[in-house]
Amino acid sequence: MKFMLLIVGGDPDLPQPSEAQMGSMLAQFQQIGADLTAQGKLVHSARLRPNAEAKTVKLAGDGKRVIVDGPFTETKEAVGGYYLGDFVSEAEAIEWARRFPPFFHIEVRQVWEM
Repeated sequence: MKFMLLIVGGDPDLPQPSEAQMGSMLAQFQQIGADLTAQGKLVHSARLRPNAEAKTVKLAGDGKRVIVDGPFTETKEAVGGYYLGDFVSEAEAIEWARRFPPFFHIEVRQVWEM
């Protein structure tokens, strides 16, 4: 079963990493990726560019598509990256999500194959 672990940051209620914590946080992300790879579970992972660089294609009132600068939502929270993994169950995916640094929410979503 494939699950996407979405890394969601920007929540003002979460602790913010200090400069000193940034290096160890990045190392923790790399270790999670290495561990998923070693166990044959990692399908793909990536970090996303900042929200300021996003473009959203929307349907306008006249039925035509328009391109808007920025993300599709007006929120401070944003998906900053993801890990796509092949897990035996949702419970296993959640256990992996618990390993991420405490500065982010990790949204666990099962993938429907297309």
